[in-house]
Amino acid sequence: MKKFAIIAFVILLAVGEFPAKAQDTVTKAKTLPAFSIRHKLECRFQKLSSIEQNEVITADGLKGLACCNLGESFENSASVDVGYSDAVTGCKQIQLLGLTGIYSQMMLENIPFLRGVAAPYGLGFVPGQWLESISVSKGAGTVKNGYESITGCINLEFEKPQRGNRFTLNLYENSDLKSEITAKLNHRFNDNLSTGLYVFGTKNLLRVDHLGHDGFMDFPMQTQANIVNRWLYQADNGFHSISLINYVYENRFGGQMEFQPEMWKNDSIYGFGGTTKRLHFFTKNGFPINDKSSLGTQISASYIHQDAFYGKSDYCAKEKNFYANILYDRELGAFTSMTAGISMRYSDIDEGIYSDPYLGALIFSNDTLAWGQMCEVVPGVFGEYTLKLGTIFTTTAGLRYDYNSFFHRHLITPRLHLRWEPVETYIIRASIGRGFRAANVIADNFGILASSRNIHVLGNIDIEESWNGGVNFTKNFQLSKDRTIKLTADYYHTEFVNQLVADLDASPFEAYFNNLEGRSFSDVVQMDVTIEPFRNFEVTLAGKLNNVKCTYHNVLMDKPYTSKWRGLLVFTYHTPFEKWRFDLTTQLNGPMRLPLNVSEHNGYSKPYIYMLGQVTRKFKHSDLYVGIENITNYVQPHPIAGYQTPFSQSFDASVVYAPLMGRLFYLGFRYNIR
Repeated sequence: MKKFAIIAFVILLAVGEFPAKAQDTVTKAKTLPAFSIRHKLECRFQKLSSIEQNEVITADGLKGLACCNLGESFENSASVDVGYSDAVTGCKQIQLLGLTGIYSQMMLENIPFLRGVAAPYGLGFVPGQWLESISVSKGAGTVKNGYESITGCINLEFEKPQRGNRFTLNLYENSDLKSEITAKLNHRFNDNLSTGLYVFGTKNLLRVDHLGHDGFMDFPMQTQANIVNRWLYQADNGFHSISLINYVYENRFGGQMEFQPEMWKNDSIYGFGGTTKRLHFFTKNGFPINDKSSLGTQISASYIHQDAFYGKSDYCAKEKNFYANILYDRELGAFTSMTAGISMRYSDIDEGIYSDPYLGALIFSNDTLAWGQMCEVVPGVFGEYTLKLGTIFTTTAGLRYDYNSFFHRHLITPRLHLRWEPVETYIIRASIGRGFRAANVIADNFGILASSRNIHVLGNIDIEESWNGGVNFTKNFQLSKDRTIKLTADYYHTEFVNQLVADLDASPFEAYFNNLEGRSFSDVVQMDVTIEPFRNFEVTLAGKLNNVKCTYHNVLMDKPYTSKWRGLLVFTYHTPFEKWRFDLTTQLNGPMRLPLNVSEHNGYSKPYIYMLGQVTRKFKHSDLYVGIENITNYVQPHPIAGYQTPFSQSFDASVVYAPLMGRLFYLGFRYNIR
C-alpha cells in the first residue's frame, strides 16, 4: 500500500495548477552597436525534451569538483551515490535507485562501455577532464541499447574534437602527493574531418595511514597511463562517422605500510597488488536513406587482462567483448516513427582464483583452486514505436527478443515510456520495463577478496531478471527574466524475479552466493529543488529515501551498504564574467545496515556529513583552482577488522560504509588554447 500511496501523491502533485511560463535560460546583454548572447553557466539540468528522466551533469558542473575520474564526478548529484568497495584496493562503486552500479548500464556515447571484469576498476579508467557531459537516466532504458538497463543508464560523452579547444592542459596535485596530468589536442582538418588526441597520467608518491593508524595504507600506490584517439567525419551527403580507440594501463599496490610488490606472498606482511591492461574500440556510422529514413551501425570491441593478489590469494581475469548493433529509423507519418534493428554481443570471461591455505582462510571452501568461464553469444532483434503529439504528449513502446547461449534462455524485454506536458515546462513522465543481466560472482562483489571469508557458490547461478517502474514530474517556475526555480520529484520501484544474492549474514567467516529465494526489491523517492536567489548564485537542495530489501536465509532484511536516506545541498556562485567561481557541496548520508551487526549501533552505521568545496579563478586562457575534500574530516573508524592479524579468519577489509580518506587539499591549473 505504501508504494501506491507514494505514486498517488506524486500524481496528485502532477495535476496541480502551476503559474508562469518558463522562458529560455539564455541571458541577452545589449551592447552598442550590436547584440552579444551569453549562455548561463549550467552545472546540472534536467533534459526537458527527453522522454526518459534524464539528469545531465555538464562540463561546467564537473569543473566545480576535483573530478580526477568518473568515480569522483557524481559528488554533486543526488541521484548517484558513490562509495568504496573495500578499504584496500581504492576501487569506487556507485549506486542508482538504491542498487549497485552493476544494475545501471554504463554507456560511452550510447555504446555499452564498462561491464563484466572492467566494472570493479572501471570508474577510474575515465578521466573527468575528458568528459563533455554525463547523462543519468533513471528507470528502464530504451530497447535499442539491449536488455541490461535495470535501474537506469549512465551515458558518458567525451569532448568532441570539432568543437573542443585546440589544446588543453590540466595539472593537479593534492596534499597526499597524488599528481595528475591531462592533455587534450584537437585538430580540425576541414569542415568534414577532425580528430582528437587525449592523454592522462597519474601517480601518487606518498603512503598515508590516517585511518585509525592501523598500519594499512589509506589509498594504494597507483600508476596509470591512459590515451584516447578519436576521429569524426561528416560528409556533405549526410554520412556521419565517429571512431574511438582507448588504451589503459594501470598498476596499483597497497596493504600494510611497509609492503613492497616483491614481498608478494610473504607470510609476515599483508599486501595487495594489481595490474590492468584494457583496450577498447568503437565506431559509429550513419547515413540518410531518404528524407524520412536513415540507417546506422554501432560496432565496439574490447579486451581486458587483470592480475591481482590479496595477501596469499591470486586473482586473474581476461575478458573479450564484441558488440554490433544495426538500427533503422523511419518516420511513418506526421506524428509517428519507428526504430528497428538487430544486434549481436559476444562476451568471453575467463577468471581464476587461487588461495594458498593459511589459518583456515580459504577463498573457496570446496577447492583452493577455482576457475570460472562464461562465454555468451547473444543475438537479438528489436523494434520501437513512437507517437509524438507536438510537445504535449509522447509515448514510446519497445520490444526486443534475445537468445543467451550461456544460460540457454529466450529473453523477451518489453519497455514503455510516457511523457506528458500539459503546461509548458511542466512535465510528467512514467516508465515500466523488464531487464536481464548476466551476474558475475567475483567481479560483481570484488571487495569480498579483501577479506578472509570463505566463498560458497550454491548451485548454478541463473540470469538476473527484474521489472522496474516509476513516475517523475518536473516543473520550472519563472522568478524573473533570467532566474528560475526548478523542481523535480520521482518514485521508482524495482522488483527482482531472480538475483544473485550475496549472503554475508550467515557467518562472519563465510560468504554465500545463490539465486534469489524470496523477494528482493527497492523503493526510492527523491525530490530536487534548484533555485537562484539572486543572479549568478544557484542553490540545489535534494533529498532521497531508500527502502531496499532482500531475502537472506528466508528473512526479508534491509540490503547492506545502502543508506536509508540521503540529502544534498550544493551552492554555486560566480562573479560577473565568471572571473571567480565558488562551489560548496554538502552531503547528508543516512544510516546503512551492516552485515552481522558490525558496529556498536545495533547493526546500522552512524549518519555523517561529507563536505567538499572549491574556488576557481579564471584568466583569459587559463584557470587556477584550489579545493578541499572531506572538509569535516569524517572517516570510518577501524575500517579493517582484524588488521593486527591479516592472515587469520578475523581479517575483513570489505565492510566500508563511510569515507576512507581524511581531509584532503588540492591545487590545479588548466590552460586552454581556443
